[in-house]
Amino acid sequence: MAKPLKYTADGIPKNWDGRDWQTYKWAMKTVFQEKKLAEIVEGSIVQSGLSTAEKKEEFDGKQTQIMRMVGTSVPPDTLHQIRDKTTGTEMWGALCELYEGKANKTVMAHRVRSLRNDLWSTKLSPGGDVNKHLSKMFNLRTEMASLQYTVEDIDMVEMLLESVPNQPEFQNMKAPIRYNPNFGALNPSGVRNMFRAADSRQKKFRGKNGNG
Repeated sequence: MAKPLKYTADGIPKNWDGRDWQTYKWAMKTVFQEKKLAEIVEGSIVQSGLSTAEKKEEFDGKQTQIMRMVGTSVPPDTLHQIRDKTTGTEMWGALCELYEGKANKTVMAHRVRSLRNDLWSTKLSPGGDVNKHLSKMFNLRTEMASLQYTVEDIDMVEMLLESVPNQPEFQNMKAPIRYNPNFGALNPSGVRNMFRAADSRQKKFRGKNGNG
């Protein structure tokens, strides 16, 4: 299970473990935009297109800055795979290819297996935060989709049902869902809404009885 990311004062992830690529990528792209480095990172601005030596020197400095930002924010084993790149643009491009599977299908397959295992093993603790739990499961599914792996609705529904504890508010709806003649037509978003509604009703009930 991926650990929650921590960030430097500049917003750069400082404890990324190589998992949850989408969150890491979003954080880094945001920092690139704030530091006005995005066009260099993406390759829209290249040194050969600059007219003065001063601008070229500034460009080289920014490339070094990008390399440092990327190199210090990735796990050591990942850095070993991209440290041969000579510019920040190349290093970021290599990192994206590595984690998005464009150049390394083995890495992509490993990531998919890891994410699928996380999805099946994610469980809501009794009395835990239902919204946080559901968000985590749907985020895992979204990350798998970004790797070209589809978690079918019927499988996601089953994972959701298996992820909640044996509490009355959830148990009372499991059987009706599973034995519904139209079970295959149920979608994960609908089940998510049912869980949220059940949790909300239970909280109101506990509040009225002084147990909230």
